[in-house]
Amino acid sequence: MREAAERVVAVQMRYAQRGLGMAQAALAGATALEPWRHHPRHDVIDTHNASQFYYHAHGSLRSPAAEHGHFHLFTRLNDGPADFMHLVALSLDARGLPLRWFVTNRWVTGGAWADADTAIAALTRFAPQARGRMAPVGEWLTAMTVLHGGTIAALLRRRDAVVRRRLAHVDAESFFDDRSVDVITETRISLEHHLARAAGWARPPMAVAGEHS
Repeated sequence: MREAAERVVAVQMRYAQRGLGMAQAALAGATALEPWRHHPRHDVIDTHNASQFYYHAHGSLRSPAAEHGHFHLFTRLNDGPADFMHLVALSLDARGLPLRWFVTNRWVTGGAWADADTAIAALTRFAPQARGRMAPVGEWLTAMTVLHGGTIAALLRRRDAVVRRRLAHVDAESFFDDRSVDVITETRISLEHHLARAAGWARPPMAVAGEHS
């Protein structure tokens, strides 16, 4: 946990020294965040480590008012273009500070569906190795999943509980394709709190706490 906290801080401070936050880094060089466009355009896909992610933005009734965009994190099942499973998503504000982890319904991203234990096991292997400008972003996301591992596991188990309750009243396909249900479970987070607890700091470093640029 401490190593993950230190990695999160190191990456954010590297960007902060250039006047950037994680939201700007996530755009992969784009000058504007276009609704629904993936950043990078063809995702970061690391088949060797069975990991994939992208950043984008779009409207949702469940989105926090301060949300700039969010990452979607996946595990790769095979090498085919549709052989993936969504794990979890992470919202950022415009400064690049995390707002919440959330889990979506199947129709949102497509791909395979698995129970919480399978997804949690896959999450421990999430470690995308990217090239170029997205390499530090991949490092940061890997560290974030370690730092918040317990939080994400609880979130996925709550998702399964919600799904079980819903499937007692509707069939699976009707629920998984229900466009009125995009986010199944979510949890707000404080990165400052997690960093301080994991690393034993009295308070987080100023560059991480503020990111005013």
